Amino acid sequence: MATIFDVAKEAGVSKSTVSRVINNDECVKKETRDAVNAVIKKLNYSPSFMAQAIRTRKTHTIAFMIPEYSNIYYGEMFRGVEDIALEHGYMVLVCNTERHAMNEVEYAQELLKRNIDGIIYNTYRIKDDMAEYLRHVEQKIPVVYTNKPIHKDRNIPHVYTDGLPGTKNAVHYLYKKGKRKIGYVLDSEEINIITERFYGYLQGLEECGLQKNEDWVYRVRRKNDPDYINLGRNAAKYYLSLHDRPDAILTAIDMIGIGCVKELHETGIKMPEEISVIGFDNIFLSSLIEPPLTTIGQPIREMGQAAAKMLISMVEGKECRKTVVFKSNLIIRGTA
Repeated sequence: MATIFDVAKEAGVSKSTVSRVINNDECVKKETRDAVNAVIKKLNYSPSFMAQAIRTRKTHTIAFMIPEYSNIYYGEMFRGVEDIALEHGYMVLVCNTERHAMNEVEYAQELLKRNIDGIIYNTYRIKDDMAEYLRHVEQKIPVVYTNKPIHKDRNIPHVYTDGLPGTKNAVHYLYKKGKRKIGYVLDSEEINIITERFYGYLQGLEECGLQKNEDWVYRVRRKNDPDYINLGRNAAKYYLSLHDRPDAILTAIDMIGIGCVKELHETGIKMPEEISVIGFDNIFLSSLIEPPLTTIGQPIREMGQAAAKMLISMVEGKECRKTVVFKSNLIIRGTA
């Protein structure tokens, strides 16, 4: 097995120059970098990340903290994070906190003990103790959030999709289709981005001259049932039980929307003629169900890529944008 000394000897440079090339030091001349990389490829040399970690105090490992595994959304975002991480020689640890703030604190403490280089933090809700602990973490390693800033007073690095205008436009679309009784399945009002989507729904109703009907706003109860598909089924059952039921349903996320569609379809409800359904996210599963789900799409994989680029730039001390906001767009399929 080739060593760094073998590469240095073959390339006619010092060991420290080889090390600088491996670490992408921009001070190394292009000719030298190309020559060293050619020898690395020729000798099939693989640097010891353990040795590098001891020397540089960097492990080339980042953490991707998520609140749960059951939402396919996070799997799709992880693909984007991994795209960029592998491209830059980083590994990604996926940490499932199951939506408990104490688990998040414990996870972060363990990650710091393992000398990870940074964290991509997917926020659902954030309690005061976790917010305070994250301030502590940010003093040691970079943290990038995939949500709107949770602290207005600080310039927090974040990546997210602005769901308010997308949801508002979806209400306008339904109105143009003749829908006047538009309901909303609200995931959790503790979640920043979900609240923004709900505001978009309310603004859309107001702009279309429609009144909000509390009976048509269904709030899921995740603690009783963590299965999103089943939560969507329960929402659909609720709406079907109403004497005055909505003729259109918006859902905070696709997984709940898919559950709604499955229940309505199996009950014999025609979509979109009797009831329209629109989700939010555009996960791959939304196009595979019958009928395929109309949804407000966001570029999930691109969000993961943007978060990883931002984090790795921060880890490596490079200048980067600290705010990336994507737009959502309505994707018309069979349910609306």
